[in-house]
Amino acid sequence: MSQLDVQIQAFIEKTLCSYPTDAIEASVGDQRRWYDALCEAFKVPRPAGVIVTNSFVQSQDGHHVPFRHYQVGTQASNVQIVYAHGGGFVVGGLDSHDDICAELAHYSGVDLVAVDYRLAPEFNYPDDINDCLLVVDQLFADGHQLILAGDSAGGTLSACVANARCQFTSSQLLGQVLIYPALAQGVNTPSMNEHAFAPLLSRADVEYYLPIRVGIGEIPTSDPLYWPMQGNDLEQLPPTHLFPAEVDPLHDDCELYADVLRTVGVEVVNHLNAGRGLVHSYLRARHNSDKANACFSEICDAIRQLAKAGD
Repeated sequence: MSQLDVQIQAFIEKTLCSYPTDAIEASVGDQRRWYDALCEAFKVPRPAGVIVTNSFVQSQDGHHVPFRHYQVGTQASNVQIVYAHGGGFVVGGLDSHDDICAELAHYSGVDLVAVDYRLAPEFNYPDDINDCLLVVDQLFADGHQLILAGDSAGGTLSACVANARCQFTSSQLLGQVLIYPALAQGVNTPSMNEHAFAPLLSRADVEYYLPIRVGIGEIPTSDPLYWPMQGNDLEQLPPTHLFPAEVDPLHDDCELYADVLRTVGVEVVNHLNAGRGLVHSYLRARHNSDKANACFSEICDAIRQLAKAGD
């Protein structure tokens, strides 16, 4: 395993004070309680000037999908980031990533919409992706141009949304920014083996989270709304920026996905250097680690770059 610097080691230790390494062996209720404590431990105030409002979109069957809007100017911008939070499809929500989303909007200069999609095990696929699509479709209908973004499980969901709505690439879908996502169907990659016992996400964690999304059903391995690399129209995907963590069993997923996109002619950048010496969940370390802070800045730069296409 790569050498982790003192700042990242301290971040790991602080994380484990709230969220134990064997959390997946506990109840979902305990996992959520620990995760909430973890988020609170690293929480920072929102940047001044960011206007935050809560709302929802209603589906045809009456289900409400909550979302939170982060506005960085005096008026809502035409370009919007749609953000799906991480948490293994099991934990997390609007509050868990509130400060991350506020800073992404503030430092990129692009308004952001965070989606509060339904979680497993109470709800199963395709409820999560359908919630994300409902919000995205409403924003498209309102005339917005979108950048899809997310971390971990949220990165997986964002890539699946891109598969489902890639027909909008030439007009309204400007790009996707995927942060340490699961993209490659849990294949036996070198990083899955080398970093099987990595801090903050292990191979055992991955093997727990992926099936729980489906519940007792069969994993739909060929479904492009479940696995990003199964899309039939990958050549229509928008420009893509990938941000893997080096010490992470999911590290190689980004390069596998990037290779596929390059083969079909999609513009893609895999920011390998930005993730050097970082572990899964490094977004929370952006105020504790120089490396994580630099990577966060690169993520904001990528969003700004994609947003220029909508100017």
